[in-house]
Amino acid sequence: MRTCLLALLGILLTSQLLFAQNEQVKLLVQSPDGKNVKLVWFLLSGNKDITGFDIKRKEGLQDWVKLNTEPIIPGVSMKRSFLALGATKGEESVLKSHLYKHLASRKLKETDAQYLQKLLGDDKMLQEVSKKIAADYELALMHGFAYLDHTITKKTDYQYGLFVQGTNQLLAKVTWNYGEIADLNTIQEITSRATAGTSGVHVIWNASLSKMQNASVAGFNIYRQGIRLNSNPITSSNPTDLSEFSWFDRSASSSVPIQYSISAESIFGIEGIIKSYTYDPADHPARYAKAEVIDVNSLGYYFKDGISVKWTFPKEYERFIKGFYVEKENMPNGFSRISTLLEPATRSFVDKTPSPTSVYLRFQVVAVYNDRTLEPGIERLYSYFPITEPPRPLNLYADIPATDKKIMIGLHWNKQIAGDSITDHYKVYINEPGSERFTLINENFPVKGNKYVYRVPDGISKVYRFYITAASKVGTESIPSDTVSMQTPSSELPIPIITKAVSDSVKITVQWQYPEISDLKGFILLLNNKVIAGEKELKKNTRQFVVIKSEPGNNTFTLKAISEGGGVSEISSPVSVTIPAGTK
Repeated sequence: MRTCLLALLGILLTSQLLFAQNEQVKLLVQSPDGKNVKLVWFLLSGNKDITGFDIKRKEGLQDWVKLNTEPIIPGVSMKRSFLALGATKGEESVLKSHLYKHLASRKLKETDAQYLQKLLGDDKMLQEVSKKIAADYELALMHGFAYLDHTITKKTDYQYGLFVQGTNQLLAKVTWNYGEIADLNTIQEITSRATAGTSGVHVIWNASLSKMQNASVAGFNIYRQGIRLNSNPITSSNPTDLSEFSWFDRSASSSVPIQYSISAESIFGIEGIIKSYTYDPADHPARYAKAEVIDVNSLGYYFKDGISVKWTFPKEYERFIKGFYVEKENMPNGFSRISTLLEPATRSFVDKTPSPTSVYLRFQVVAVYNDRTLEPGIERLYSYFPITEPPRPLNLYADIPATDKKIMIGLHWNKQIAGDSITDHYKVYINEPGSERFTLINENFPVKGNKYVYRVPDGISKVYRFYITAASKVGTESIPSDTVSMQTPSSELPIPIITKAVSDSVKITVQWQYPEISDLKGFILLLNNKVIAGEKELKKNTRQFVVIKSEPGNNTFTLKAISEGGGVSEISSPVSVTIPAGTK
């Protein structure tokens, strides 16, 4: 909910409210049918002179006419008359019922007579209230920041004004013409992704941000087979593209067609045109195929006519993609896009962008799928000169620096040999516990010397493996060095969890859980805070202990883990077993 509100304020309030010049209040208007009008206002800054509000209306060039029958004083109260806010008797009945539910569930609480003055003196409180009323028009009415006008009779232009109650001090005004309805048709494209399993469908759509702003859109609603799935308006969760919205339908089956529909909803609770979309599993590939660059050649002397790039891609997958992007990397500067979106049947491209000579270049082709997945392909290296490998690093070894045994592993190897003009820096690779492969850990921080310090991420004993390579200025790597291993000592141990302590006529059985720790020595079991078994009896693989002798009454067990280096974990949560009095 909080993310939803922040995104809403970013799109709507920032542009319409927070940057309003010399305004203390912003008044907005919208009509669901061109005949009835909904109003809502936001306080942008505090003004102690405001004691309440009046809503007045002007038809054409006529004078202002007050609409509310009593002053509108902000605050939440079951005593509020929604009829005074322009509601019909039916609307008031619904609002009273919903307000009672909000108060009973403690989602809202009634405010006192000083609520408005407190609000005007606290900008943070003003912002929080703005979030609430911008996300739910009912809440705006319940807080006294909205008005309903059902008394439109003439087909003309209208002005609405918000005044300090009982005065002619105009705070804000807005115009509305009879028949005017906001354009909530903001959705531009809908697509979907299937999950890897059989359940779950990810629905994705784009909307026009300018249309959303003009129509005061709070977010979107999504329906499956006519049933609404979201409880609050859906807003963008993509920080790089605020026009993209999505919903993960976790309970849907991805193996059958599903009918969805999506609509925009304004901050006035008005819903726009519902757009339908059919998810069909046949439109989604079982896997995402990759394009593979198979040939790179220069056209003309020193790229005179460009560079030709050719690739392969399974033809049967063409129906799942929008097309391809070709990307190039002037090593080691990262890939950049050098083509527009190419048609799905395309298998070649000529790069005519300037490229320096005597360098290594890498090319890849990115497949753009209909569900917006970008699948980078298999790269190909191209150069004008042979690849010369640097010499292999020798005599790699590891230690734990005495200055900080808990968090660092030091790596050392021979210095660069005399006459080596190829080696520019070194790359360090790590195989972390549980990983199946080595990964580069210093990509953005090349090592120029012959040592490297790795900071261990946690205090649990583990075995780490390393190797290094020498790299040239253009990124060519040497044969990897020998692999070195290092086990770190535990500086902190997880807390044991006693899972069961049960008794029968002759014994109490205590069982516990504990992860595999490399330098775990064993456990210490306590009964009523007294040690009854230590690490000699409870070795590292022990997960159960039987207590033969126990006294009637409450028997409370706790457990600690101990490492080979003498480290002791925090004590576990206690688990008690009661032995009835008189039991032998």
